[in-house]
Amino acid sequence: MKTNMFLVRHGETEWNKQNRLQGNQDSPLTSNGIQQALAVKRSLGQHRIDLAFVSPLKRARDTLEIILKDDDIDAEVSNRLREINLGPWEGKIRSETRISHPEAYNAFWKKQAQFNLEGAETFQSLQKRVVKELDAIFQKGENRNILVVSHWIAIKVALAHYLSISLSQLSDIADPENGSFIHLSKQGSTIRVL
Repeated sequence: MKTNMFLVRHGETEWNKQNRLQGNQDSPLTSNGIQQALAVKRSLGQHRIDLAFVSPLKRARDTLEIILKDDDIDAEVSNRLREINLGPWEGKIRSETRISHPEAYNAFWKKQAQFNLEGAETFQSLQKRVVKELDAIFQKGENRNILVVSHWIAIKVALAHYLSISLSQLSDIADPENGSFIHLSKQGSTIRVL
């Protein structure tokens, strides 16, 4: 038997369109974001989802609600699945952060292991909490199909962990697109990215 996890990035939001960093703040799904969530629903239609877990942020919860519409599944909200806390950058357009914090900006996009912005979370801290939660979810959902809706960087650092890629090489991993999903599979103690 194997455990399947479908790790979904929420649909596009208004702030995604504006190149505005969200972190732990929120903006609503766009009409395109709603369509992306519906596309995930169709793609996952061949799999019976047994359990669902979601970040508390509204963009993730709204995406999950669209995917699970008409399914009788109660999702568990998990604070550990929320996006990286970006402190003073949240709500700012990317170009603003480049001007206000040039060193941190460079680290955020190119040297994530060195990212250290006062008031923000590090990539190491984010990875630790997300992986801890995903490992716990794998245990809870053993031999079942699990849906998890989370965020861009949260998913990317988890992928780095499961692919045994160092955070210093995080840029080598493609960004998960809005409304896309990654299929993880666990057999025994081995977790594979499919």
